[in-house]
Amino acid sequence: MASIVFGTFAVIAVIVGVVLFLVLRRKPHTRVGAYVSATFVFLAAGMLAMGAISFASLESTALKTFTPEERAAAVPCNAAVLKAEQTSNKLNGRYIWQLRLRVIPQAGDPYQIERTARLTSSMGERLERGEVVLSCLVAPTDHTRIEIPALA
Repeated sequence: MASIVFGTFAVIAVIVGVVLFLVLRRKPHTRVGAYVSATFVFLAAGMLAMGAISFASLESTALKTFTPEERAAAVPCNAAVLKAEQTSNKLNGRYIWQLRLRVIPQAGDPYQIERTARLTSSMGERLERGEVVLSCLVAPTDHTRIEIPALA
């Protein structure tokens, strides 16, 4: 959701920058202002675009929760935390952690996936020590979609 907001504001900033530049550039006494203001508006648009990209990457790899229908069809499993690493990014007061998990479904072979999660500092430190196994649910059709209630 945040990536859509940032992306929308980035597009609006580009449109405003172009219009502002074209309007101010026509008159000789506002020509310098056109270049200066367009520079700052385009810099702001670039920062908003980078925010959109950052949030989109976080949203795409996050541990998302299932809908009630998906949860009813999901298969129980366990997720062993192989690696937990705190990033420097924060979202709503919680740090974003990179997790490498070994998912062990009840039926089938174990596999590894990487995810990001927004964790409290105590939960992150517990996972960082290692040898933590969390119960989870995996979608029967897409094994990369998992839900870990303890991390939600």
